[in-house]
Amino acid sequence: MKPVYYCSRCGDEISRHAEECPHCGYHPQSIAWRFGAGALIFGGALTLVSPPVGLLGIFVGLIAVGGSYLLSPAE
Repeated sequence: MKPVYYCSRCGDEISRHAEECPHCGYHPQSIAWRFGAGALIFGGALTLVSPPVGLLGIFVGLIAVGGSYLLSPAE
């Protein structure tokens, strides 16, 4: 069995040990992506206590995760 993953951006096979996709340059652990994922989790939990602030956190998280696709280099 070949140790490969599939890039979530372009769908091509990449090695499990690759830091980024050699085809499209997507780096899933970029700072913007990690910040966005954290904001989504924190915003989701905060929504239970303070819905307006929590929804703002979710919105910021979505923008950051979506922006990580724009920040990563593409060929």
